[in-house]
Amino acid sequence: MENNKILIRIVFVILLIFISFCCVPKGMQNDTFYMIKLGDYIVHHGIDLKDHWSWIAGLTYTYPHWLYDIFIYYVYKLGGYDGIYISTVICHILLMFVFYIINVKSNKNEILTMIFTLFICVIVSPSATARASSISNIIFLLEIYYIFRLIDSGKKRYIIILSLLSLVLANIHGTSWIFYFILFLPFIGEEIVYCFKKKFKFKSGTKLIIDKINNFKYLMIAFASSLAMGIFTPSRICYSYVFRIMMGNSQKFIAEHAHLIVIEIPPFIILCFMFIAILSFSKAKIKLSELFMITGLFIMSLEAFRHTILFYLIGGTFIVLVAIRYFSEKKNKTYEKIVNKLNTNWYIWVAIAVIVGLVNQSNKDEGYINKKIYPVDAVNYIKENLDYKNINLFNTYNNGSYIMFNDIPVLIDSRCDLYLNEFNKGIEVFNDVLDIKVSTYKKVFKKYKIEYILMDNDSIFYELLIRDTGEKIYSDEFFSIFKLNPEE
Repeated sequence: MENNKILIRIVFVILLIFISFCCVPKGMQNDTFYMIKLGDYIVHHGIDLKDHWSWIAGLTYTYPHWLYDIFIYYVYKLGGYDGIYISTVICHILLMFVFYIINVKSNKNEILTMIFTLFICVIVSPSATARASSISNIIFLLEIYYIFRLIDSGKKRYIIILSLLSLVLANIHGTSWIFYFILFLPFIGEEIVYCFKKKFKFKSGTKLIIDKINNFKYLMIAFASSLAMGIFTPSRICYSYVFRIMMGNSQKFIAEHAHLIVIEIPPFIILCFMFIAILSFSKAKIKLSELFMITGLFIMSLEAFRHTILFYLIGGTFIVLVAIRYFSEKKNKTYEKIVNKLNTNWYIWVAIAVIVGLVNQSNKDEGYINKKIYPVDAVNYIKENLDYKNINLFNTYNNGSYIMFNDIPVLIDSRCDLYLNEFNKGIEVFNDVLDIKVSTYKKVFKKYKIEYILMDNDSIFYELLIRDTGEKIYSDEFFSIFKLNPEE
């Protein structure tokens, strides 16, 4: 029996690696291009909190993920796009192994954890890209684990570990640093409710468990010491970034900042339905901190699409805890039969992995740079035929980072905070470019003294540019370049 368990574990590890390679997209992501460029600059010039890539003069930049920028620059320098892809896959595999280990240690049910880990591996893989979140998501999982360890054991070394994780996160991904403390709140909330319950002697029902949080004093010390780590970063925006970005218009224009449309995300629906079904149609019990964590991450996901991965990773961990608590208390023959089958028949795991792998192979066909998305040939034309370092080029938000990567000054790129009034007073580039209309596009061109326009051929402005703006000096299947007439 023990040999069979070892075999299942070996098969699971191989399948997790296989599925990760199959599911992680091969194409480069928009932000990766500008992060490589930032890393290059930091290595050779340091951090001066100034922008050097937009031709809009005088912009300040906070370098919120400077440490990751350096990392991805060296990965690119050593291995090119192959190196970036391999590093992304490795980060995803590491994320899934951390997820698996934390869940096994928390719920003590290896087979169900394996099943759920493979499920999560598939649904979060589209977001596995060369961005700082590939590291910060691992940190968030480790944070939850060490909070559990601190509460259970009261050992002071976990306060130090949690503080160090906060310090690393502040420098790796300062824009998500504030979420580190949101993950403390469910435990703090349960302790507060417990104190009220004890004082006023109210009942919580049979399903809801409201317990005292052990070693709560140490948990608050860890919270406070972790909070202090935000000052040890050159970006200087850890405490305010999220609030400032929410005041801007990024949610209106950027997909990952937009509100979640639940009906379009089947995995999100499945996980929510699983949680509701367990609570509604069983006698499963749930701790108040678990309920706070799951519902809090659910609300955050509704607020912004980018938070769904935290719901999958962290919320999913707590949902599985509730589910396994139920299965452990109620012996179900069907459940036991399924677990036994999976525990003794390794070929079932292989069949599942092969099917998943084959379904997801399509994302490997596009190569590293998709010419439908990024103006590869148009950028080559600009560098070969124009004085590209001294032109006012109009470009769109989505292709700005690739243009910047090729040493061409941009009007805008995917560093959205750089172009928001909340970060650079009096700057309206973000609104002007992303909210440009047919009736106002000429005014925008005139305002910024645009000389050349790089536009995708599917844009609503393409025909207008051909008709009345200027001459088309370059065109390929996906992009065109226009030169404005002097009178424009």
